[in-house]
Amino acid sequence: MKQFLMSLSCSALLACSGIAQAIESLAFEVLETHDDIEIRQYAPHLLATVRIEGKFDEAGSQAFRPLFNYISGDNRSDEKIAMTAPVLQQPDEDQGTWLISFVMPSSFDKDSLPVPSSEIVRVSEQPTLRMAALEYRGGWSQSRYSEHELELRSALNAMSLTACGDPRWARHDPPFMPWFMRKNEILVPLCEPAAAR
Repeated sequence: MKQFLMSLSCSALLACSGIAQAIESLAFEVLETHDDIEIRQYAPHLLATVRIEGKFDEAGSQAFRPLFNYISGDNRSDEKIAMTAPVLQQPDEDQGTWLISFVMPSSFDKDSLPVPSSEIVRVSEQPTLRMAALEYRGGWSQSRYSEHELELRSALNAMSLTACGDPRWARHDPPFMPWFMRKNEILVPLCEPAAAR
C-alpha cells in the first residue's frame, strides 16, 4: 500500500510538472551569469494587467479571475488565449496597490490581440528589457519574496549594476503545484551601461 501511494504521488508530481512545462514562457537570452544571478535580455512582449489594491500575498488571487476570464474569451472577439508563464506582480505607483499581469502568447501583436471586455483589464506593449534574475523554489509568501529580493539587490550592488524600475515577482507554476516545487523569480530592470546610452 505504501509503495502504491508513493507511485501515485510521483505520478501526480510528474503530471503537475508536465502541465507547467507545456505552456509558453516569456522569451529571453542570458547575457551573463554571476553565481545564482542571471543578466537577461527579454524580448518585446504584450501584457494583460489588472491593478489591485490589497496585501502582497492576496493580490495575485484577486487579479486571477478577471485575467483568466479575459483569456477564456471575455473579450470583444470571444477568442480564447493560451495561458503562458510567468504571472508577474509588481508594485504600482500608489502604496498598497499592485499590477498583476499575464504575459500574452508571442503569436499576438498589439493589433491582433483581442480587446478586453472588462475595463479593469489593460493591455500594454513592453519593450526589450535587460533584467537581473534570481530564481528560487518554494512558497509564495512575502517573507520569502523579500528575502530573495534583498539577496538579488545585494548581488547587484557587488556587481556595480543599477536597478532602473521596480522589481517584478515572476511565478511560473499554477496554485496546485506543491509549494516546494514552485519556481519563482525576482526580476529587476537594469539601467543600460553608460557606454550604451
